[in-house]
Amino acid sequence: MNLYRWEMKQMLKSKVFWFIGGAFLLITYLCHGETLIKGGMGGYELFLTLCNDFNSLSMFFIGIFAGLHVTGAFEDRRMQAAVMAGNSRAKVLLTKFASFMTAIAMYFAASVILPATIGFIRFGTFCEDGSFLRNVIARTPTFLITEMAVCSVCFIISMICKKPGIAVIVNMVTMLTASLAVSLISFKDWAMDVLKYIPHGQTSIILGDMSNKNCALALSVSVALVALVVIGSFAKFRKEELK
Repeated sequence: MNLYRWEMKQMLKSKVFWFIGGAFLLITYLCHGETLIKGGMGGYELFLTLCNDFNSLSMFFIGIFAGLHVTGAFEDRRMQAAVMAGNSRAKVLLTKFASFMTAIAMYFAASVILPATIGFIRFGTFCEDGSFLRNVIARTPTFLITEMAVCSVCFIISMICKKPGIAVIVNMVTMLTASLAVSLISFKDWAMDVLKYIPHGQTSIILGDMSNKNCALALSVSVALVALVVIGSFAKFRKEELK
């Protein structure tokens, strides 16, 4: 817990963290500020739009954040120094990963949950396709976990890359390529049979399908991907020289 608190303290002091957070907020409120003031769509419709926008923005901004936050600490040997201070490699890696996931959750809260809450207060909580509990309260953590799984790919890329600049570029290219691939195959007849097993596909599917079966599937594939990322990242960190 002490190591996590130290990691969070360092992250909250980082200009990169606040710059990326500011970028999320700026674009979100530029796009939806007028709606929040004047109206134009219901609270539920605004919530779905904000989730979709976050998915699009995260492909760009989380790639930048991961490249600078993770690769920067790796290049500056701060993670290696934490091991030499007596912490296990697994603990250091998991702490860095936890801070990365926490940052994503904080960005989500600021650019989705906060404006959506304002929208629900101002324009109501009516949901045409079901209850508010399922469509909003249950969908929010399910979507966030799926989004975290997608973004976790940037973590392992940033662990592998040697330079922050290279990590940022590789992250952005990887995320944009994956998004393009999902978009291209989404028009195929067999698309749903494939995309439902991919977190990147589920970020879109979960906005339309909140059935128990699909929620369980989305969470399962997301947890599986996160586990693979952590295992792969640890394998890389375990081989890193501490000198």
